[in-house]
Amino acid sequence: MASRSARTGTKPKPKPKPRFQWATSQRVGGVSEIAVLAPIRNGVVPNERRTYEERLRASIANLAQRHQQGIPIELDQVSTIHFGRMIIIRPDQYLFFSKGIGIGYRSDEDEDGGQGDAAKLPDSLSSADIPKPFDDFEQIRTPPAPNVPGKQPSKQRDKRELRSWLLTLVEFDGELKSYMREIAHFIAEDFDRIFNNCERYPGTADFDRFWLWIRTFQINTDLFYAPYRDLSVVRIRQLEAFKRRFDAFVARVRSPTGPIVRSMDEMFDEFLRENQQYASGFPSPGGTYALDDDR
Repeated sequence: MASRSARTGTKPKPKPKPRFQWATSQRVGGVSEIAVLAPIRNGVVPNERRTYEERLRASIANLAQRHQQGIPIELDQVSTIHFGRMIIIRPDQYLFFSKGIGIGYRSDEDEDGGQGDAAKLPDSLSSADIPKPFDDFEQIRTPPAPNVPGKQPSKQRDKRELRSWLLTLVEFDGELKSYMREIAHFIAEDFDRIFNNCERYPGTADFDRFWLWIRTFQINTDLFYAPYRDLSVVRIRQLEAFKRRFDAFVARVRSPTGPIVRSMDEMFDEFLRENQQYASGFPSPGGTYALDDDR
């Protein structure tokens, strides 16, 4: 029996395209998280001798070194961040135990990699399970598809590229979109300098395009553990300053052997005056906490 569309002469309506399933940001108390897994661009940076991955790695290393040395970095301008991590994941890391055409594996002969006992494998692993390091310039191609009788011989299939990925994990106060607006407003150029090394990154100037790119590469977090769910970064800084001043107060009031060295009432009133401060200088929904003697 002919279908209704065939009887009426009308074209069948196309099936709706499946909707993209956005990842969701988890929230515990007042603390939220985001995980973004973005593909790093392949090839060499124009007018440079290094690849996009090498440039990205150098930029991240610069941030890490300055932070470890106590030198202010760009992320300090976003006062809602609790923790942040950036991890470059290479094919020779995520292809462990994978099997595929064009993937080379180590052999028993080069198992120690010239490093002696430090690089030897545990008994549960075989060198045949571990991919060889991938060269950024190497192109991996699949072999020609098999010929089918009655069809023209096929040419070589399109090349297959194995990408390195940038995994960014951040925990912050408040709601995701507000946090991303803070990023776009306060550290736009510095943020772009990092993520321009990733595919199709639009920059932060057009927030709608930037927001769509972030959501496209956002991935779900299966476990988000936040033991200090009710403490914002502002409150943590306030408590830190209070504890520092209280320790100084105790040191002034009592001698190392225990007796009071000054009037308790006078010193306590002074301590209260010092700590009757309020969070100030709010550049964002998360705010900052800066005491007069911290500026």
